Amino acid sequence: MAALATITCIADAVDGDNVQAADVRRCEAMPRTTGTKVERDEVRHALTRLGATPAAVAVELQRRFGLRPREAYRQAHGWTQDAVAAQLNASSAGSAAYTGARISDYERWPVGGRRPTFPALVALATAYGTTPTALVDLDDLAAMPEAERSLLLRSASTASTETPYSPPLAISGEHGRTIRWNVGDLLDETELIIAVTERTAEFGAWAESSNVGPMTIDDVAATTRRIAIDYLTQSPVPIYARTGLLADRVFRLLQTGHQHPDQTRELYIWAGYLCTLLAWMAGDLGHQAAAESQARTGWMCAEMVGDDTLRAWVLSTMSKVHLWDQRYEDAAAVAARGLAKAPNGTVGVMLACQEADAWAEIGAAEPALEALRRAEDARQRAGSDAVGGLLACGEIRHHNYAGAVLLRIGQPVEAIWHADQALTRAVGDPSAAYGTLAQVRIWAASAHVAANSLDGAVEVLNPVLELPTEQRLDTVARRLREVDRLISSKPTLRASPDARGLQAAIREFCAGSVSRQLPA
Repeated sequence: MAALATITCIADAVDGDNVQAADVRRCEAMPRTTGTKVERDEVRHALTRLGATPAAVAVELQRRFGLRPREAYRQAHGWTQDAVAAQLNASSAGSAAYTGARISDYERWPVGGRRPTFPALVALATAYGTTPTALVDLDDLAAMPEAERSLLLRSASTASTETPYSPPLAISGEHGRTIRWNVGDLLDETELIIAVTERTAEFGAWAESSNVGPMTIDDVAATTRRIAIDYLTQSPVPIYARTGLLADRVFRLLQTGHQHPDQTRELYIWAGYLCTLLAWMAGDLGHQAAAESQARTGWMCAEMVGDDTLRAWVLSTMSKVHLWDQRYEDAAAVAARGLAKAPNGTVGVMLACQEADAWAEIGAAEPALEALRRAEDARQRAGSDAVGGLLACGEIRHHNYAGAVLLRIGQPVEAIWHADQALTRAVGDPSAAYGTLAQVRIWAASAHVAANSLDGAVEVLNPVLELPTEQRLDTVARRLREVDRLISSKPTLRASPDARGLQAAIREFCAGSVSRQLPA
């Protein structure tokens, strides 16, 4: 009843979309004296022994000690902030986006801390077994953006206080539920990663089917290909959102009926490719656990239809995850496993390059060179790709991998040749991937630094350092840090003002990368 009274008070204080100051003062809560932990635990234990629910305990903690609602619900369960973060991460398919410090920030807002967005309130409400409206008070509502406050109050009038709240990720339409995400309403990329990862993980356990027409499949195929191409040149987060929307559409087609077996097979193939795209993008945004979860769902789709080329692309994604986790031998083994599938298209080139890259990371020159030879053989046999764009290994991407591998194993002259080839082919090619070209320039700069040619390094790196913030991928930032460390290791450069200036520019770039803007 106290929670309902709180919402009534809040609703009375809302005039249209504006919270009136006089009404805020009239509905202000009693002075807050939070008591000691022992006192709060005594109240919780006493009420629990009497059979009270956590919601009733939370109401009493708010009444007796003046706790804010989010803190009251957490303490009603007897959980620490770290425990809540762990539970949210577990329910987000291992995305590992929440921390105890972040939960603390949510509880302190709007007096300090950071605002919990509607998706964050939904996640907390699900964990606590309540509704989002129970986790806010008048101070929260007064400080919220108008659109989010309106959404929250509308949910209060429709959601049952007896039923755990489900995230309103979809809006009913003529053909069923379709997700409508507005990236601008999300606090940061992490909230988006969590939402998409939860959706793909949910689908991974589902194997039903639905009716579709041939035009639907054609549209899914065409849109998937366009997304894969657009990702090479556009900012990653909006493209990730588009991919998540299309993936959800395909998931729901598979979950809501039956169709002819050949149509089912095609839907699973495109669902698998979409999950593979999501996994690759999540890795670029610095979310390796999310990438691994999405790749597992992509593998399930490939297994459902027995498609070796899709299997190979999923394994390519997994090899990338292992590489960035510094599991180099696993990365090489997974890439070799994918190449053994004898897949169609250029994924064979990609897998052989990834195997070479993994061996080069640990200084295994001969296996790396042998893998590069396999990549060249695969290039000679490669046909067209089903998706293309991000899921293709064209000449520029091939030169990028080959040059980076040769540089690591001590062949800088050959490496620079590959850099020149890649950058020459990129001239006048509007579809050339900015991320790939950035990596070419980074390892070319490393070659110049190794030769004590600072001017050459600065010249080749300038276009990378000028990338806009939204295109500063985690993969690019990681490679730039290697250049920074290499400069520090060179006594002849370390004392140079120009070298220190380049290091400062690199560190400023990395501090503003996509991954560094996300909460720890």
